[in-house]
Amino acid sequence: MAGTGGRAGATRQRVLEATLRLFNERGFGVTVAEIAAACGMREGNLHYHFRKKELLIATLFERFQEEELAVAEAELGDAAAAESYAEYQLGWFALMWRYRCFYRDAFNLQHRLPGLKGRFMEVQARASAAVARVMALATEHGFLAIPAGRIRSFVTNVWIVSSYWMDYLRTSTASAGLTEQQMQWGFGQVMALFEPYLTPAGRAAFSPLAQRAAALVMREDEPGGRG
Repeated sequence: MAGTGGRAGATRQRVLEATLRLFNERGFGVTVAEIAAACGMREGNLHYHFRKKELLIATLFERFQEEELAVAEAELGDAAAAESYAEYQLGWFALMWRYRCFYRDAFNLQHRLPGLKGRFMEVQARASAAVARVMALATEHGFLAIPAGRIRSFVTNVWIVSSYWMDYLRTSTASAGLTEQQMQWGFGQVMALFEPYLTPAGRAAFSPLAQRAAALVMREDEPGGRG
């Protein structure tokens, strides 16, 4: 029985990874038949693990929310080191790439599955509070110069741009996917919000982040990458 449960768990994981890849490539319009084909299984076998596509979306969404909280609440290696904040921001960019379908189609997703909105708002509030604490630390250690009363509004603006720049590209370009140049552009829009508040010490660490992040996430789609 344990072996059967292990195989079922491995199959579910394989289905979820294939589904996430297809959603990232084509959006949430991918059919169950296409997902089954990508997994090398019959559609009926897929229904055994996930009764309908909405359950696949909800399961992936919950994983996305869990990973978002893990990134937001990650401990800094050394709060006095600029690279700690750079690595923290790179973690966010990696999350955006891995779950880009949720960033690119967030509005349509909440319209399609309104039951997800409560969880989305709960995680957003908790994660943004964690980010605000990190930005306060970066200010305390001299990498940013954000007045204490403006940190929350700064985080809100970063959150808005981070959440919707992919949707902006989707509606303003003919490209279905995202190129490395577009990823660098999008990450650059986020980092542009940091620009007015960077100290010389912070600029050295944060300025190259958009390029670093774009190169990093594109490598994940190469053979052997995380995907």
